[in-house]
Amino acid sequence: MATKRNIAFLGGVTIFFVALTAVVAILGIYSLNDAFVSLHEHEITTKIETIKIARDVNYVSRLTRNIMLGSDYDSDMRELKKTADAIAHSFDTLFRSTYNTKEQKMVEHAKIDTVAFVNSCLQRMEDLGNIADCERCCAYKGYRKDATPLAMKSRASFRAIIQNADRIFEMGNKHFEKTIHRTLTLIAIAGILIAAFYQLFTRHYKERRMAEEARRKAHQELEQKIAERTAYLVATNDTLLEKIETLKTTETILRESRDDAVQAGKLTVLGQMSAGISHEINQPLTAIHNFTDNAINLLERRRVPEALENLEIISRMTDRIGSIVSEIKSFSRKSPAKKQAISIVNAINHASLLVEPQRRQLDAILEVQPFPESLQIWAETVRFEQVLVNLFRNSLDALSEQPEKRITVTITRHEPEIHIVIRDTGPGIPAEVFPRLFESFFTTKPRGQGLGLGLAISHMIIVELGGKLTARNHDTGGAEFTIALKEAIDGQL
Repeated sequence: MATKRNIAFLGGVTIFFVALTAVVAILGIYSLNDAFVSLHEHEITTKIETIKIARDVNYVSRLTRNIMLGSDYDSDMRELKKTADAIAHSFDTLFRSTYNTKEQKMVEHAKIDTVAFVNSCLQRMEDLGNIADCERCCAYKGYRKDATPLAMKSRASFRAIIQNADRIFEMGNKHFEKTIHRTLTLIAIAGILIAAFYQLFTRHYKERRMAEEARRKAHQELEQKIAERTAYLVATNDTLLEKIETLKTTETILRESRDDAVQAGKLTVLGQMSAGISHEINQPLTAIHNFTDNAINLLERRRVPEALENLEIISRMTDRIGSIVSEIKSFSRKSPAKKQAISIVNAINHASLLVEPQRRQLDAILEVQPFPESLQIWAETVRFEQVLVNLFRNSLDALSEQPEKRITVTITRHEPEIHIVIRDTGPGIPAEVFPRLFESFFTTKPRGQGLGLGLAISHMIIVELGGKLTARNHDTGGAEFTIALKEAIDGQL
């Protein structure tokens, strides 16, 4: 890819320089043409006309000298006037060959000086027409004294014109030389770039041929390896299918074992709570027996209103026994693994009812902080209540030797989760216990008072429900367990 980018870049630069060279060459040719045209229309014309004017001025000087020295007056005067007309015509041609206003002023100035000299000569020669030949020689000295400064001034104007033309011609030559040098330099650079482009392209072509050859060999080797690998994968796939079937069987056994462990945990909790539950049921049963005997006696004595009061008390106690038994049956049965929206307040009430005998025996306080009773979580009803019962019982066990016996339940929203925090005023969790807190069959309770399954099963249940169960020691003392589960809104996750 890098070589291709280099080739593309170098090719673009080469094209740019070739185009630039062509433009510069065209401009150079155009500049050269301008130089030749200028040479023909300006410098050469200027020099020719100035030479003609200088020659004619000299001729005017010679004719005036001949006239004053006694030559044929009429013939020389005709030549003199003819020469003056030729000088005027040359000045017109010279004026047309100028470049700018400055040069036109120079020509005008030279014309004024030259015309002044020629007119002075004509005027003097016309004045000598009535003088005898012998007297004309005496006027020659005065003529030279007056005409020589005018002639010198005219020649100085000519020199300024010629020098300006030479300067312009020299500048044109330098500009043309620079154009030629610049064009040749760009052509050389373009040639170097083209050579480099050709070399890089040739190397890229060779590399591409070598790469194609290497790719062809690699393709053949790859096909051979694919064939070998395919045969190996077919054999491996057959073995893997057998392992998958074994894994499915193992997974089914593991799921059944897990459900059995959860069920065993429930029954273990019920077994540990059996004494309290029995006491909770025996009290109403004893009271029912007593109130029944009283009701019979009252009916025999025809004290019907008092007998009805006893029957109402018996009915309430029967309802109480029914609610306890119903909760125990619901808690102990195997529930279907179906998640749904669960009312938090109902779950806490049911779990509280199951641990009520132990709480009353310890004279502990189970305090639920106020929270919106409409809050729901996405979980399984019986399993979630089992976790609450396990945590409540652990907290009550930790409070048995404490002067202050209090369990506080706090429910808060942390969208999209609901956090249920259960905190007690017990001694807290020892630091060495934290790493193994949720291990199965690990317990700090005395032998015979726990199997070490409560927290392990609770942790497993919460994870399966898609939540988290964490524990820590509160800053002011006691342990704190936090259940984090997804919130359900309007019966939906």
